[in-house]
Amino acid sequence: MTERAEPCKDFEIIIFSRMDSKISFVILSFNSYRYLRRCFDSIIAKCGEEGLHYEIIVIDNGSADESKSIIASYKERYPHKLLPIFLPENMGTTYPRNLGLKKSQGEYICILDSDTELLDGSIRNVLGILKDRSDVGLVAPRLLLDDGVIQNSVKKFPTFWHKIIKLPNAVFKINTPNVDFYSDFPFKAETPVDSAISACWIFRSELLSEIGYLDEKLFYSPEDMEFCMRVRKSSKSIIYYPFLEILHHTQQISHNAPFSKISLSHFMGLLYYFRKHGGWFSTRKIYNRFKQSRSN
Repeated sequence: MTERAEPCKDFEIIIFSRMDSKISFVILSFNSYRYLRRCFDSIIAKCGEEGLHYEIIVIDNGSADESKSIIASYKERYPHKLLPIFLPENMGTTYPRNLGLKKSQGEYICILDSDTELLDGSIRNVLGILKDRSDVGLVAPRLLLDDGVIQNSVKKFPTFWHKIIKLPNAVFKINTPNVDFYSDFPFKAETPVDSAISACWIFRSELLSEIGYLDEKLFYSPEDMEFCMRVRKSSKSIIYYPFLEILHHTQQISHNAPFSKISLSHFMGLLYYFRKHGGWFSTRKIYNRFKQSRSN
């Protein structure tokens, strides 16, 4: 792992402020009325503090709670900043997010979960990394859970066998080894990783033209791991950046209900992922391809 000290904030902000660029926040919402106001307000406050041009594209995934009225109220208050897309039913994660991504006009994109809030740290510093380093494909900030614990949001690429041995944990709550975890996490410095959950991703919009959008053959999961695999196959790195913090009110639905439709969808998604990218029993060939692509 390589470590990188936090950059000088004042210097980067001065340099980056000369750019007239926009960041698009793409937010997928489903029955998220408890979190939406705090999510929107944190974006508006953070971008105001840092003088960032921004837009918020929120896709409501067929919510049955008060989410639509909250979104409509923010659209009325910020008509030039917020673009809502209302879907008639829950259509998963990939198709709705792709709708938002295709509507985005920013040079930079932040995919953000609706149950998040922007906390400490500078978005400008992240955009500075993406501006100056073409080898970086995606930046994943630090995620904090409600109790203040740092969420283990980045992982190594697993094999199918690694996923299978986790089943006793999901079904019977028996502790099993998490071989795809980084043993030295949480990282205190900027660190390259294999994959990051999509609760908060920041990347250049041109990345989508290079590797494509989210794979819509995956309804729910593991769309984030699959996208990260394509980032890595494109010879770009994924950076865990602990100097920007995001509060994540996460609800691990599939973990809490291992035999639910969502859990079964996740399992079928894993089968699709391994058929597409390999790594059923070993990731050696995958990492060898990464090394070859970097040397070419």
